[in-house]
Amino acid sequence: MAALLRALRGGRTLRALGSVLAAPTPSHPQCANLRKGFHCAAVRLQDESKFDKTSSTGSSSTSTSSHAHDHSEQDTPEAPQQASAAAEEGSRPNTSYQDQSGEQEEEYETEEQLQARILTAALEFVPLYGWSTESIAAGAETIGLSSASTGMFDNGAGELVLHFIVQCNSQLTENLAEQHNQVQLGQAEKKKTAAFLRDAVETRLRMHIPYIESWPQAMSILLLPHNIPDSLKHLSSLVDDIWYYAGDRSTDMNWYTKRAALTGIFNTTELVMIQDSSPDFQDTWAFLQNRIQDVVNMAGTAKEVQSTGEAVVQGLMGAALTLKNLTGLNQRR
Repeated sequence: MAALLRALRGGRTLRALGSVLAAPTPSHPQCANLRKGFHCAAVRLQDESKFDKTSSTGSSSTSTSSHAHDHSEQDTPEAPQQASAAAEEGSRPNTSYQDQSGEQEEEYETEEQLQARILTAALEFVPLYGWSTESIAAGAETIGLSSASTGMFDNGAGELVLHFIVQCNSQLTENLAEQHNQVQLGQAEKKKTAAFLRDAVETRLRMHIPYIESWPQAMSILLLPHNIPDSLKHLSSLVDDIWYYAGDRSTDMNWYTKRAALTGIFNTTELVMIQDSSPDFQDTWAFLQNRIQDVVNMAGTAKEVQSTGEAVVQGLMGAALTLKNLTGLNQRR
């Protein structure tokens, strides 16, 4: 401020001297000397005023920058503190979520999941111990559990067989869904209905090959009264999935006749398979091919519904009798 006031005073003095210099003066020598002296003083004052203005401008800019620097120094420590506080808040565990029981279901293994793990491990011992609680106990021990874990299974060997069936059905359904997607995307050609049904049933029955020696035992377990409802439920679901991915969208009587016929074919082909000694079960697949062609050519009439129902009943009765003979249940004591 003092520099600015000095500049203003210098400006007034310059204007006064300028008016004196600009005014007409006599040609006296003393006046001329006086005029020269005033001119030199005016020049010095002008130079001093310019210097004062420059210094005042520099000091004001310096004070402004220093004030901004001080302000930035005051604000800078707050930003890292806020950032660190936000990071600590994000890294801090959500105790309200963790303290509530049952919220972290993805980290908690249910009883059904544990049972499924035991049964899956037990399948490795079926060729050695058969479809029995011994296989379940051995499977439990392989995953670090006690053999007493067999007490978790009220149905015992029945649950092991049903678990295997569910596993195989799920695997086949995934394969059929993948084939369907490839056809929809144009990456594969759509199969004819007969070829599709034959391949689907053959793929499903081939899953029994690792356990073919003990599969008659598994079939006899499925025919026990308390296992029949679940066995029929899984079989009907399997047949329905096969027909669905084969392209069947019927809503009339054909829906029932096709599924009933394919159910009978699956059961009878399974019986042929456990008695087949040909290389790679060739006789079984030939039998399947002939039966599939009959299903494709079948019409949805009441007469065919009746004949199909009789064929299914006869197939089931024949299956039960064959199983009894194979397992020795039909022998007289």
